[in-house]
Amino acid sequence: MSGKETRAVRRLRARLDEARQLHGLTDDPLLRAVRMERFRVSVTRSLWFFLALGLGFTTTGVHEFLAGQLDPAHPMWWGAWLVEPGLAGILITLLRWEAEMLARGLDADARPVHWLKRLLLGATLITNVWASLRPATGGINAGMVFLHLVIPLVVFLIAEVMPVIQHRCATARPEPAPTVPAPRPALKLPAHLQNALSSKAAQVRSEGRPVTPADVQAAVNVPDAYAARLAAQLNQ
Repeated sequence: MSGKETRAVRRLRARLDEARQLHGLTDDPLLRAVRMERFRVSVTRSLWFFLALGLGFTTTGVHEFLAGQLDPAHPMWWGAWLVEPGLAGILITLLRWEAEMLARGLDADARPVHWLKRLLLGATLITNVWASLRPATGGINAGMVFLHLVIPLVVFLIAEVMPVIQHRCATARPEPAPTVPAPRPALKLPAHLQNALSSKAAQVRSEGRPVTPADVQAAVNVPDAYAARLAAQLNQ
């Protein structure tokens, strides 16, 4: 029976070698850290997008609460459109700060931060629900009441979930393996200098003490830094 490999065996062996190389690369801690960071950014962007959609909807409820009885000719009718974007801007800035701190592994769990987030989102929830229960025109619409209740709550929960996602992604990010410094090559001297240094080292050891740079320089004429390295090498 011939021991020659067939073309199919050679092809499969090449694929197996390639798979082993790919496995070694994809399992690298640095590559896994980059993938985890990209995943975190992707999830965060999606949450920001849906958070912006929710705040866009709640803006109408806040405007209805503040200026539902007013005419567009009234300045307050126009100014009311700026209230929710202003509150949302503060919330978004706060969330950005919180996300950055957690992504860097820093603690952002402070009581004033939680109170400010709850105050901003609570104001949005109350104004939206009140506007849907007391509409300026027409009767109460159960669907609008539901939406003006649920969407602010969803916005609130997104604001609470985002820091959790940032923290968990930062925790799951693998740490790169510590790099071990390469050992410094041993210093070498000419034979006659090495013999003189070995004799001096033996004399010092017989005295029960380690070799010092001064001992090295007493045996051979070398610079201070070189003598320190030779002394450390002899004491190993």
